[in-house]
Amino acid sequence: MKVTTIGIDLGTTFSCVAAIDEHGKPIVLKNDDGNPITPSVVAFEQDGNVIVGDEAKNIQSLGDANVASFFKREMGNPDFYLTFHGRQHSPTDLSAYVLAKLKADAEKVLGKSVAKAVITCPAYFSAIQREEVKNAGKLAGLDVLRVINEPTAAAVAFGIKSEKEQTLLVYDLGGGTFDVTLMKITADEIAVLATDGNHQLGGKDWDDTLRDYAVGKFQEEFAANPLEDSATANDLLVAAENVKKALSQKITTNFVIAYNGNKGRYEITREQFEDATKHLINQTLTLCESVLAAKQMDWKHIDGILLVGGSTRMPQVESELKKHTDKPILHGINVDEAVAIGAAIQADLDANEKHYTLETKQSSGKSGYTLEGRRTIKDVTGQSLGMIAENTDRSQYINTIIIPRNTNIPSCEVRPFQLRTSSRQDNEIEVYVTQGEGIIPSGCAILGKYVISGITHEKNNAVCDIEYHYDKSGTVEVCAKQRSTGKNLTVRRDEPGDMSWTDLCPKDRDPEPELIIEPVTVLIAIDTSGSMSGQAFILAQKAAKDFLSQMDLSHCSVGIIRAPHGPKSKVILPPSQNATEIVKAIDSLTDTWEGEPLFEVIKNELADIDGQRFAVILTDGQWGSEETMIRQANECHAADIQIASLGFGSVNEPFLQAIANWDMIMTSPERFSESFSKIAQVITEGKTELQRRS
Repeated sequence: MKVTTIGIDLGTTFSCVAAIDEHGKPIVLKNDDGNPITPSVVAFEQDGNVIVGDEAKNIQSLGDANVASFFKREMGNPDFYLTFHGRQHSPTDLSAYVLAKLKADAEKVLGKSVAKAVITCPAYFSAIQREEVKNAGKLAGLDVLRVINEPTAAAVAFGIKSEKEQTLLVYDLGGGTFDVTLMKITADEIAVLATDGNHQLGGKDWDDTLRDYAVGKFQEEFAANPLEDSATANDLLVAAENVKKALSQKITTNFVIAYNGNKGRYEITREQFEDATKHLINQTLTLCESVLAAKQMDWKHIDGILLVGGSTRMPQVESELKKHTDKPILHGINVDEAVAIGAAIQADLDANEKHYTLETKQSSGKSGYTLEGRRTIKDVTGQSLGMIAENTDRSQYINTIIIPRNTNIPSCEVRPFQLRTSSRQDNEIEVYVTQGEGIIPSGCAILGKYVISGITHEKNNAVCDIEYHYDKSGTVEVCAKQRSTGKNLTVRRDEPGDMSWTDLCPKDRDPEPELIIEPVTVLIAIDTSGSMSGQAFILAQKAAKDFLSQMDLSHCSVGIIRAPHGPKSKVILPPSQNATEIVKAIDSLTDTWEGEPLFEVIKNELADIDGQRFAVILTDGQWGSEETMIRQANECHAADIQIASLGFGSVNEPFLQAIANWDMIMTSPERFSESFSKIAQVITEGKTELQRRS
């Protein structure tokens, strides 16, 4: 039996609900007032009655202070509450009122109860914010199948109707948030390639700028600030929104301010408005270029720009985009309704386990949608997932990334974590999971403290493989297993508490040297000469990434060296604990003959680094000046730098033996990853004594 579901666009300023009808076609469900969109506004009456939607917005326009709006921007902020008639309301509570209204209105239209829904959120929402969206849905009586990104939903609504394969930039400017998403639509799937955004940038900021501009004129004329009165300030926000909408239709309009017995009437032109908000539109364009750059693309690589969100009706948006590209601006969807329609499609897909394709109904000449076919929908992470670690000299806490931004979801990454254990006490790991791109933990969201316990004492370093999961909604789960025993470990999530300690020096905060894992630094040198071109080079890059995935980046740094047969080598990335940076460096390896002799580069790069130091060299073919290279390699050996050499093809085996003081492995391109994994396991587990070869 087909499950009835709805898709909800929970917007900052307006929300919308849609469903799939009996013909398989997505339709927007109108509210009690007959409107397709519902204001995300909640009014509270003295008797406890709660009013949501159009009536609440009308109450707000009258200057009533007991009205909440724009609360979506504060979703996930534990310190934000609004108080009405003595009762506090969180952004989650307020969102639940809106969702309950949308659910009730949908049920009236459909004539049946509805429990299952997909709800949308900005692509840049953190896992904490997404979890609160789910919680709001639960409070509203909904079983939230998943939370999906707004631009993804809009692209689904567009892509389901499109038979043309194309790469699109989805420009989603709503009332309170901005997202940009790079999408590829093919015959088989609608796939997100990359996304970025700012959930504190939206149409409200244009309203605020317009209001402040007019208030400035009023202050010049009357030497009084109408924003000092809360009721007047609220009136002016409503007025600013109306003036903004008027300027989308006309070249000029008036902004009227009445305050303290004075009345100002100020003519505002579209040109003045656009000049005053130029900095805002530029922020959106910068984010667009960032998304394109993430996939080594620019404006010329896309087939079109899909506009989503009510604020894209401002003429400024289209005119500025046309200055950057000659690609078409696509208008195949209703900017207010597309997100809800895409969410409805996803909800029906999830609940009924089917895929979508376009079906053309030849008899009627109309297009509809069926649930048969192979077109799937793929999304990506909006932000990187990481953990707080110490840098290798223990001078600073850092954010080390585990799952980079724009990874396909659902996704799972396993990372080893080394620790010294005690036979006299319980052994635990505290893992602070982060979300964000910043190097410093304070610049990221702290998703929680995950306490991993039940670790069995080991003589050498214990290694726990920790799994980081992004589910289909972009929320996070952590689990762990002890490598030597294969035992699943207990993982408990706690509130992180006061995180000010991340600003301290780790040495000062935790000076117990017997519990500290010795830092490890590894340089990976890959031969990039012509003989390594083609499939072998691709497999070498994959092997380097596999090696990275098996390293404990909380205690280990990895650097990348380009080494075309050794004599002309160059550091592409100095030792780093940032997985995103390391992967980018591996991807950037090219056959450029410039630099210094390899072992001179290795020795200089590792000279001032404490702890264990390794170099892993992958090469084929013959090197020039082998005697000189062997002498320089011996200087690295004398400096306690452990060198492993991996060779294949026509490489000179005695030469590989001579430059390695740890291990020499003859391999093949098909076994690159296996060989690198063997080395990673030895380094991570620390069970093999690494000594100079005789």
